[in-house]
Amino acid sequence: MILGDHDHDTVHQLYMILKMDIIIEKTRLAPTSLSRPPVRRHKFAYSSAQLEMIDHLRALGISDFIALPQLAVVGDQSSGKSSVLESFSKLPFPRDSGLCTRFATQITFRRSSTSTIKVSIIPGPDRNRQEAERLRSYVKEGLASMSTDAFLKILAEVCEHMGIPGPGQPLETSQSTFSDDLLTIELCGPDKQNLSIIDIPGIFRTPTEGVTTEGDMELVRRIMYRYIRDERTIILAVIPSNTDIATQEILTIAKEVDPKGLRTLGVLTKPDLIDSGGEENVMSLLEGKRNPLRLGYHIVRNRGQSELSSDSAVRNQKEKDFLSTDPWSRLDPDRLGTPALQKRLQDLLVDITRREFPKVQAQIVRQIATCRQRLDTLGVDRQSTDQQRRYLLDLSKEFQDITNSALDAYYSRNVAFSNTRGLRLATLAVDRMDMFSKDVERVGHTIQFDISDSEQQPFCKEPDSSDVESEAFSANGSGEVIDAIQADSEASDSHYPELSDLTLTDWSAPEPSEQNIIDWIRGEYLTARGFGLGTIGPSILPTIWQEQSKNWEGLATAYIGDIVYFVHEFIYKTLAHICVDERVRSSLWSLLQEPLLERYRKAVDHVKFILHVERYGTPLTTNHYFNENLQKCKTRRLEKLLTEHKEHNYTSDGLRRADMVVNVEQLKQSIAMDNTEHTVQDIHDILESYYKVARKRFVDTVCMQGSDFHLLTGASSPLRIFGTTFVSELSATQLDMVAGEEASTKQLRKSLTSEIFALEKGKKLLRV
Repeated sequence: MILGDHDHDTVHQLYMILKMDIIIEKTRLAPTSLSRPPVRRHKFAYSSAQLEMIDHLRALGISDFIALPQLAVVGDQSSGKSSVLESFSKLPFPRDSGLCTRFATQITFRRSSTSTIKVSIIPGPDRNRQEAERLRSYVKEGLASMSTDAFLKILAEVCEHMGIPGPGQPLETSQSTFSDDLLTIELCGPDKQNLSIIDIPGIFRTPTEGVTTEGDMELVRRIMYRYIRDERTIILAVIPSNTDIATQEILTIAKEVDPKGLRTLGVLTKPDLIDSGGEENVMSLLEGKRNPLRLGYHIVRNRGQSELSSDSAVRNQKEKDFLSTDPWSRLDPDRLGTPALQKRLQDLLVDITRREFPKVQAQIVRQIATCRQRLDTLGVDRQSTDQQRRYLLDLSKEFQDITNSALDAYYSRNVAFSNTRGLRLATLAVDRMDMFSKDVERVGHTIQFDISDSEQQPFCKEPDSSDVESEAFSANGSGEVIDAIQADSEASDSHYPELSDLTLTDWSAPEPSEQNIIDWIRGEYLTARGFGLGTIGPSILPTIWQEQSKNWEGLATAYIGDIVYFVHEFIYKTLAHICVDERVRSSLWSLLQEPLLERYRKAVDHVKFILHVERYGTPLTTNHYFNENLQKCKTRRLEKLLTEHKEHNYTSDGLRRADMVVNVEQLKQSIAMDNTEHTVQDIHDILESYYKVARKRFVDTVCMQGSDFHLLTGASSPLRIFGTTFVSELSATQLDMVAGEEASTKQLRKSLTSEIFALEKGKKLLRV
């Protein structure tokens, strides 16, 4: 048979009723002093089953996270609240003419086969972690009964833990009068009904010097509002019968939080203390003729000071005898006495439970989802060393995946390349490499080579020289990115001060001099020539070479500094992308600094080594292009002379021929020059030919070894530091420093895990 959605809902309802009937049957078979009329069995039992399920939720600790139906006893100081609570719980609460209740007390009644009592403290919301743990550690359980002396001793211990004066103790200077902590008392037994009552400190409007302060007054009101604002809390507004009801602020407060009066019940106490003739005023309240409440009023008689030693049976009998007299005997018995009040409160609790039960189910589901979201924001659990290492290994794997994609220029693999500027590392490096090559070709030489016999184009200054330099950045579509990143690089001292000694921020290559290079070489030659027959001395060429290539140092240092910056920026921003925890990221970044800077310096030092070899080493090459270039220089010079001395050829009859001729005699006179000029021209041709070969070799070597191998793709690249080997070699101390959770995070994770565990059990119990 196929069931529709409506059929499934029906089956679920039948299942819940069957489950409740099982609970009802267990409850019916359990020993109890209360009998239930058979005619009301199913309706009451169904609600009782809901009460029992709410009670099970409370036993699971769900009430710590979600408000469950409960009762709150509120009223002015000395209004008789503790006496009402005592009549329910049979606990001997201390009472005197002064302050009684200094903290909220939650009493939970739970039906069970054995009678036990458990006492504990729930820390207030303002307690720090250490104080909260200390208060939670106070637990008294397995108690079969509670004598007056034993209860007073426990209260004294509780007050000491809370830092307030205990019963009968004076207030010390360093102590507070009231506490925001909650005392919980769990009473289990076969005669207990499922019920939860909270006794709240009595409100007061005027501080007492040396006893209470304005701060105490505000604290008590804050505690009261915390409990009575919830729509699942029934408000027991306790009012002494022997006072003018107009002076009782509690009814105004109750109306403020419960404007419809659906959960406020007035409880009148101390009827035996009413002045003669004042009974009718109280009767008018009970009959609804004055200050009416939707749930009405109930009246109970408290034990007097002389009756404190009497047991509950004597107390109930005296209350019954008193309320059987006129005028109280005229009232509905359901509104008279503690037993009737207890029955009335359970009925109200059944009503509010029936109304709020579906909402509790839905809130549990929502709260689980909320807790899981909050837990997800904390990331994986990182409390143990193994968990911390596994966490960092996962981060390093993700880091290396992004790095590999960046070096492969496979930017579609990760959304980070679209969202974060500066992660397209391969493109940035290639663009900067092209720029470096063009810069060395354009402004690498100090003095322009002889244009008259050279293939080289002259260096022409544009109207705006800054535009010339920017052209190198715009060699392809990533020029704008290079511009932006270089702007950051120029401010690297502020962004990454650790790079201050590795990058050039205030250097720019000077334009090649317009000085005649032949004159310059002649001058250098004449000041450095030695003995010989017009030959080039051993020191002449190296001296001229070093001067002509001195711009290489600045260009290469600026280039490698930019690549260092790109790599550093890439590592920092990739870590920011993969690690959302700022503290972990900051600690990891600090730990990576030393090995990163070591790799950067190694790359920079290698470029310096290349510079030293190229500029100060022996000028040497086996490249055949050197000889070819040298021959081209000589050939171009000869072609120039021939061109300058060619003339028209004529026939014997004076007609001009189509071909041209060169006058050899004139050519001899033109090429005739002294040894110095021959040597100067040879030096120029050798310098120019070698410069072309060495320039290309230098650029390739710096790019391949300095940047690509040492900074980008090499096995020892700084991009490979944060990997499995690095994480595996971290000590337990380092792991805890980097990946360990803060105490607050550990506590939050523990709390959320415990909350989810309890809520999941509650969800399973309710089958939602």
